[in-house]
Amino acid sequence: MAFSDLAGKVALVTGGSAGLGEAIARGFAAAGSHVAICGRRDPEGEAVAADIRRQGGKAAFFHCDVADSAQVQDLIAGTVERFGRLDIAVNNAGIGSAGGKLADLDEADFDALLGINLKGVWLCMKYEIAQFLSQQTGGAIINMGSVLGSVTLPGSGQYSSAHYVAAKHGIEGLTKAAAVDYGRDGIRVNTLAPGIIVTAISQALVTEEAPLIRHWREQTPLGRLGELSDVVSATLFLASDSARYVSGTTLVVDGGYLAQ
Repeated sequence: MAFSDLAGKVALVTGGSAGLGEAIARGFAAAGSHVAICGRRDPEGEAVAADIRRQGGKAAFFHCDVADSAQVQDLIAGTVERFGRLDIAVNNAGIGSAGGKLADLDEADFDALLGINLKGVWLCMKYEIAQFLSQQTGGAIINMGSVLGSVTLPGSGQYSSAHYVAAKHGIEGLTKAAAVDYGRDGIRVNTLAPGIIVTAISQALVTEEAPLIRHWREQTPLGRLGELSDVVSATLFLASDSARYVSGTTLVVDGGYLAQ
């Protein structure tokens, strides 16, 4: 599916300087969208935006810590100043967890992770929605969730940490509330919930066939890990007119893992 209706749209991708966010940003650019990306690592983000421009796309990088309200407001204002409007937002920025059982988690680590992975999504939605309302043209928001928004993984692996799981469950709630609150304004809000996706960050675990990777591969009906393109195509679908009657729900991209 080409998603030709995305051409000329302005798409914001938070956490777009590497990994899944970078792949999504490049996917929007390939579909003809004007792309704003943000992150906290300026050299990497500027390089991604520059490469998109070299390939004929339109892209800009903005420094932003999504846990900071003022920076998020500046991000939205900068995007609109650069491209004239906002049509699509992918709230992808997040951090991982070092692991540990619930009672062993450090309070500062808990606050930091929830500040970015949950509060950051809320702040982005708050100002993205305000921009959509000011334009009176509707909009589409895709919040990056996880299969850990529905379950935990077995064992004490780092990806099952309670604060990370809580944040991803919280994203599900924010998505549903926003979809109900703003559906009459033509604003669609959905969650995308990937399973384990092979990225530069996860590559070491994949190469060494870590227990978590082995468990996932063995328990996934499709028998493989996810690829970046699997998530990119799902994101473009949710942002496109092909999903114009899809809101307040979660699109799971996990090879069938949650079906068991």
